[in-house]
Amino acid sequence: MRKKVFIATAIVLSFAVGAISNAATNLEVIQANLNHGISFLLNGEAWIPKDANGAKTAPISYKGTTYIPLRAVAEATGAEVTWDSKSQTISINTVKQNESSAPKVRMPFSADTVSHVQKRNDIHANGITRNKEELLFGETQYTAAFAVYDVGNFNRDVTFKVKDGTTRVGVLIGYKVDSDRNESEAMYSISGNGSTFAAGVVKSGTVVETQFELPKGVTELTLTFRDPNGSGAGYLIWDESWVE
Repeated sequence: MRKKVFIATAIVLSFAVGAISNAATNLEVIQANLNHGISFLLNGEAWIPKDANGAKTAPISYKGTTYIPLRAVAEATGAEVTWDSKSQTISINTVKQNESSAPKVRMPFSADTVSHVQKRNDIHANGITRNKEELLFGETQYTAAFAVYDVGNFNRDVTFKVKDGTTRVGVLIGYKVDSDRNESEAMYSISGNGSTFAAGVVKSGTVVETQFELPKGVTELTLTFRDPNGSGAGYLIWDESWVE
């Protein structure tokens, strides 16, 4: 019985020694120093790196580079760290799964999602209109729009604002001139924060649709019209326009 126990123990020890020996082949002995004189600021506030057990850890100085525990830095900045001992792999995830997979919510234009920005001394933008005659395009009757009048050879625009956090916008754009000049068309563009997100041409009496991604932090957008050959009115139509 003792002989069998001895043999089994020897086999287990041989596996353990083999595993340790295999891990040791990837280790390199260095000479470094714990540096207790270094302090840290995280977003302007004092921060102390700690190990997995919550104990304070001092950074290590080695050949001009400072090293601190990866988990301490990652978790302090909102990342997740996992360790796979079998494959000896560290995984760092900067976006939580429930955030990355959360569905985007699409909401229609309304007084709750967009607002008109009135510029000082702006006599061309009329803000919101619900005039049925204005908003009748062909056989389609729209109900509300941001409007800009006196579109001609000079740029005319209307500025609107979406909620912070909006990532995508889809809009309907209409244009109208006098009934005897229906062949006219206007060039349009939508811009904000120095960038142009959409541009195209809309013929008089018609409506076109465009959609675009909105960079983080951009909330104020300007729709600009220009018609070198006529004078009309441009519309950012609420109906079927949306934000995400």
